[in-house]
Amino acid sequence: MYLVEDRPPVPTAQQDTEQLVMRGRNGSLTKKYAYLDIPYPLNFAIYDNVSFKPAFRKAKQVLFSAKKLAFEDEPEIFYKIKSVQIDIAENDVEEFGQFTVNFTLDPFAYEETETITITQQTSLSNAGYDSEPYIKCYISGTGKIYIGEQVITIKDVNGTIEIDSTMMNAYRNENGLITNLNNKMIGDFPVLVEGINRISFDGDITKLEINPRWRWV
Repeated sequence: MYLVEDRPPVPTAQQDTEQLVMRGRNGSLTKKYAYLDIPYPLNFAIYDNVSFKPAFRKAKQVLFSAKKLAFEDEPEIFYKIKSVQIDIAENDVEEFGQFTVNFTLDPFAYEETETITITQQTSLSNAGYDSEPYIKCYISGTGKIYIGEQVITIKDVNGTIEIDSTMMNAYRNENGLITNLNNKMIGDFPVLVEGINRISFDGDITKLEINPRWRWV
């Protein structure tokens, strides 16, 4: 049996800031940058009817391969795991042991979101922090995607183009074969800002499939 020893605290990312003190100015000048990774330790305990050591080995295998961290009381929200470090385990009793896992998490809490199909002008409401969506565009030529004030031009593509704003990559995936299409996209990788995002398209685009990847700080 694997247990987290206490009810875990809720992680929150810290924003990278710089305080500049200027002579003659009241107070400092603050510059705000991106959010930092979250260091997040959790204490685990293992109870095993036979021996702690083989159970600990299995636990390490699971933890080192984990990609997401979620909590039982909110399973639809997860944190991306960037790295895992496991401390030396205490094993004073053969069937019982304790150890600390030090996670490094991406700064954001993500929602498990589903793909939305768009065939006409629509709006998506973002209640959280600016998100980096995945968009699959169906097109037979050239067209433009409009997301708020953002304009993305797709040029000379027949079939589909996939735009991944997190990876900052435009490509086509056909049965596992990846084709680089970054030269077919003009404009910045789109962001769904906090609030209402009006989405439309024109030209030879017939539909969009968008996974919004909603996230919170």
